[in-house]
Amino acid sequence: MEKLTFTLVTTARKLKPYFEAHTINILTDKPLRRAINSPEAVRQMALWVIELSEFDIRYQSRSAVKGQVLADFLTEFTIIKDQRAKDTSIWRIYMDESSNKHTGGAGVVLHTPKGDKIECMIHMDFSTTTNEAEYEALIEGLDLAIAARAKSMIIYFDSQVLISQVYGSYKCKNERLKRYLEEVKGRANNLQIKLV
Repeated sequence: MEKLTFTLVTTARKLKPYFEAHTINILTDKPLRRAINSPEAVRQMALWVIELSEFDIRYQSRSAVKGQVLADFLTEFTIIKDQRAKDTSIWRIYMDESSNKHTGGAGVVLHTPKGDKIECMIHMDFSTTTNEAEYEALIEGLDLAIAARAKSMIIYFDSQVLISQVYGSYKCKNERLKRYLEEVKGRANNLQIKLV
């Protein structure tokens, strides 16, 4: 019980504004409420109990997952061997990056046609230029899109140089960037992509 209580206290500390503004419903199959309110727990975890008492926390027993819900889930998300995706909706990918002489990083956000959002952070633990970081972000974005089976996408990017190199209006002269460009073109072969 101490571990569960400590987890709850840690979560409450990290999400304090949320805990203060809302009623928190804890779904658990453990007797957490009894453990926190028992005299033995007060002796062992007195400070945690006091800290948690300032929030409106309600403990509810977790109900069993109904069999039909699980069957519906499996039916909806199971792909039959020859089933083809007929959804030609456009996916949106947003990217940004930064670099310095020691390290680099990038963020990629993929928006599905249904409105879901997939976020990815990339840490480049090597010396990189801004253009290399931009290519790393683009490659990661394309990998995410391919993994999600996206076929048509708009990629929002803040690098005119990279966009021009991919479309061929600028020539790529740097050997390292040429390898990145080949990687991008290899991934984009079977995709409909518009870089913006």
